[in-house]
Amino acid sequence: MASPDAPREFEPLTQEEQEVILEVVRLLRKLRFGTVLLVVQDGKVVQIEMAEKIRLR
Repeated sequence: MASPDAPREFEPLTQEEQEVILEVVRLLRKLRFGTVLLVVQDGKVVQIEMAEKIRLR
């Protein structure tokens, strides 16, 4: 059995992880300039923040 700290990079995505990825993609597709910030606690995304910049020139 793998240790809890072992990398999970080759395991299939959970339903929760798929939902986070889809939300990030949705935000990225509507954003022209700005940032998308993921807040992670205990290895889980608990918050997604988006800050949009409007370029005047």
